Amino acid sequence: MEVREVASDATSTAVMPVPLARQQRRSDWVLATVDRHRHVLFLALFGMYLLGFNGQWRVERDSALYLSVARNVSQGLGYTYREIPNNLIYPGLPTLFAVVFILLHTQSVVPLLVLMLLMGWVALGLTYRLFLLHSGRPTAVMVTLGLGMTRLFYRYSFELLSDMPFLVGVLAFLVGYESVFFARRRDPSHEPKWYDWVFLIGGLAMAMSMRPVMLLLLGAIAVAVMWSALAGELSRRWAVVTPLVIVVAAALFVTFVRHHQGSASVGGYEDYLLDVKFAKPMTLLRQVFKENIPGLLESAAVKALFGAPLFVGMNTLLSLVTIGLSFWLLCQRKLWGVWAIATVLMLCLFKPLDRYFLPIVPLLVFAWWEVLVRLNHRLSHRWADKLFLALLILGGTTNLLRLGQMIVFEQRRVPFLEHYRDGCYASMPRVGKLLEQQMGPRDWVLVEPKCARILTCVSGRYAIEKGDNVVLGSKQPAFALEGAFEESRPAAGEAVHESTLETQLRRRNRRLGPQVGEAIQGPADHQPWVLRRVEQLN
Repeated sequence: MEVREVASDATSTAVMPVPLARQQRRSDWVLATVDRHRHVLFLALFGMYLLGFNGQWRVERDSALYLSVARNVSQGLGYTYREIPNNLIYPGLPTLFAVVFILLHTQSVVPLLVLMLLMGWVALGLTYRLFLLHSGRPTAVMVTLGLGMTRLFYRYSFELLSDMPFLVGVLAFLVGYESVFFARRRDPSHEPKWYDWVFLIGGLAMAMSMRPVMLLLLGAIAVAVMWSALAGELSRRWAVVTPLVIVVAAALFVTFVRHHQGSASVGGYEDYLLDVKFAKPMTLLRQVFKENIPGLLESAAVKALFGAPLFVGMNTLLSLVTIGLSFWLLCQRKLWGVWAIATVLMLCLFKPLDRYFLPIVPLLVFAWWEVLVRLNHRLSHRWADKLFLALLILGGTTNLLRLGQMIVFEQRRVPFLEHYRDGCYASMPRVGKLLEQQMGPRDWVLVEPKCARILTCVSGRYAIEKGDNVVLGSKQPAFALEGAFEESRPAAGEAVHESTLETQLRRRNRRLGPQVGEAIQGPADHQPWVLRRVEQLN
């Protein structure tokens, strides 16, 4: 009888006989099973990432901008885009790409794609160490596997964007933060390793160099430190390290401010927020309540944690649960909760895209698992296990189905660009080649909206959207590329906007000249791409 009482304790899953283990809650059995088979599961996870790697650039406007700037830096042209100093993007990722180009003596994107995949694995390793310090090995294994199987994390391990490097910086900082300040509460014998200090300072520096949302991270750190000070939780170590972190953050911030001030270009994020968003508060409020919050509840939040929207009503319920998990994180670490809540508020104010959840997805995966475990232990034994399994399967299945879809219907399809985003980018390499062959290195070409950055990247020529005064007012040779691209494609019965282009040119004493080179039409193009010279009127 005594043996049965001891064996029924939830903490002794690993040593109890099989018949007695069935009396435990299902969450304990899942945790013990996953931990016991962790090596096989991690190998399967890494295999899934290798299966998704195809060495193909997932064409995207922002990544095209990063690549163009990086190539200019590597070629000694400075931090510029189309010969103009750039202040729109933070220097971390383009500089990193430029270093790869210089070290490997190549302009190929394949090494960069390998680098992003490695960063994804580094992020998984940092996640494992963070929760190993916080909750022990079984939970660390479970959360790492859960993060690796989320569609959002998987996708951005193959994107040439700043999202994954920023996440690596955030996770490195959180690992150092946990080891230096909190790990001794769980393990009194714990002492921070030298690399934990590197994570603490270096992770923050890396995050700050990647994205403007680093200002939000700094604010979250400041709030968490002040909260802990008011609660009397600061130790001598806090008193020594906090000023050091502040000095590093201030130095980096001043560096970036100088980077922006020294730029002749227009359109920095900070200027956009001050001049566009906050300058019209009533317009901002209408956008928040009519567009941003509905978009957050019906799409962004549920896609971030569960991989895809399900159906109306259920999406909002799961999104509210996701947002609630951000507040629950305050019970674990003040910084975690403040950082997650600040991210959600940012999405409400600006633009509710699922990719902006990526910096807090590891914390949300942990919160989702912990809440499921607590519900499983506190609800009635009769139906608690069924609810636990249903919710666990819901989160896992929706993500795994999206991963399978991405692998089978995108990453492994040949030719890749004819299947990626329904083939809307399939013509871009050929059009880029046409521009490269028919135009001089410093000639300008007017192109359709949404494709200027991409064509600048693939052609090495200066492509800008039609109507831009920089090109139309120039005396140097200019071209115009006619076609239809994404949102710029004419609707049924709508005239192609050649007349609009003609009007724009005529106002600047220009006109469309003869066609140059061949017309190009891809399988998804509604009409061919035609390159024309722009001539001066007499």
